[in-house]
Amino acid sequence: MKKISLIITVIFACIFLLSGCRKEEYVVTFNPNGGKGVIVTQTFTVKVSQPLMANSFINKGFTFTGWNSRPDGSGVSYKDLEIVKISENIVLYAQWTPATGEFSVTFKANGGAGEMEPQKFEAEVPQALAANRFTNDNHFFSGWCTLPNGDGKKFDNQQIITITSDMTLYAQWKCKSHTYFVTFNPNGGEGTMEPQAFVEGTYQELDSNKFKRENYIFIGWNTKADGSGYHFRDKKLISLCANLYLYAQWTNAVVNKPPCPGIPKVEDIDGNSYNTVQIGSQCWLRENLKTTKYNTGAKIPIITDDDLWSSEEEPAAMCYYNNDVKNSILYGALYNGSAANTGILCPTGWHIPSESEWDILANELGGMKIAGYKMKTVYDWDDGYGETGNGNNESGFSALPAGYRQDFNSGFYHIGKTTFFWSSSIENGVILRILHAYSKELLTSSWYSRYGCSVRCIKD
Repeated sequence: MKKISLIITVIFACIFLLSGCRKEEYVVTFNPNGGKGVIVTQTFTVKVSQPLMANSFINKGFTFTGWNSRPDGSGVSYKDLEIVKISENIVLYAQWTPATGEFSVTFKANGGAGEMEPQKFEAEVPQALAANRFTNDNHFFSGWCTLPNGDGKKFDNQQIITITSDMTLYAQWKCKSHTYFVTFNPNGGEGTMEPQAFVEGTYQELDSNKFKRENYIFIGWNTKADGSGYHFRDKKLISLCANLYLYAQWTNAVVNKPPCPGIPKVEDIDGNSYNTVQIGSQCWLRENLKTTKYNTGAKIPIITDDDLWSSEEEPAAMCYYNNDVKNSILYGALYNGSAANTGILCPTGWHIPSESEWDILANELGGMKIAGYKMKTVYDWDDGYGETGNGNNESGFSALPAGYRQDFNSGFYHIGKTTFFWSSSIENGVILRILHAYSKELLTSSWYSRYGCSVRCIKD
């Protein structure tokens, strides 16, 4: 009996220790609280300290002063990038104060040479940016940007601006005029492609792949045959300062997931045909929606004008990435939240998935942490953090990086890097699900309805 008691004691001790080792995770949701912009939810492991995400919300005429657990600032306060431990799910509200006083613009050479002193600005007082004094051999200066890679807000040399907080601007450079060539290697494939000429200092798309390889899928280009160099998506927009040699990259990891029983294809009211895929108990369209009509036959306004898109004059609207209908062939169309939540956008018998239906999908694929990787295609995603941003498409969901359209400046962003799917759920904005080249997760956030995002339909 003593031995049995000892064994039982040891078993319970092990269970207790193992239960104490389980990772509990919580999320921080960031609310602009009158500002504009998007910050994805941030995951914390209990008892593990990490910095809060940097604020990227903006609020014209106001300065960001930190975060608080209550909108009116009467709760717990946090500084930007403060290192914290989280032991429950929380919402942090951006805190704003009317912009007054003096602010600085700091200039960075961003690969160039030389020095420029920070420039002082009075809050809300228009002033011209200082003239660029940086230099860069074999490059010419093309302006400023709030991000080094050119993905942020752009400014011309000596542009007149107003600011309400300190700002850092990075010099942007383009190559001086010269002609270089991209040479394409089939790397095991068959066919021919002529070298492509690039004028130095100009951006253009790489020629679309024309090589073929039996039983393989083309997934992009690489500067090394074994894929260990720099990766380029098909038709990626680039500029050159030297000749470039690219090798076709191939995969035979074809995922043949079955269609929904008895529903291999579905047509929308425009006559567009979509494949279906069965994932667990759910039946999904395998491609993004691209209809120009509701299932009632009423037309959806197609808005190309930036001002009209960001206004409230057209509460329900759609567009194509870069206002180019050819992008819908691969990526589908982009719809604002008002159009997505009419209840009549998907084909009859189908609907926009709710937040809980997205959760069911994620759980079927092993949870939020890995679901994104299993939903993304094995090609077309940009590199992320030093490795390919592609997924393995184990689910057959076949998500492509369709990008999105913003509301407040109506620009198109991040094709090749992200895709955003509307849900039918609303909480501090319309809830959406995000796939990113930099993450294997299926992320969650809420956006204003004036954003343009993708739509994936689920069977009723």
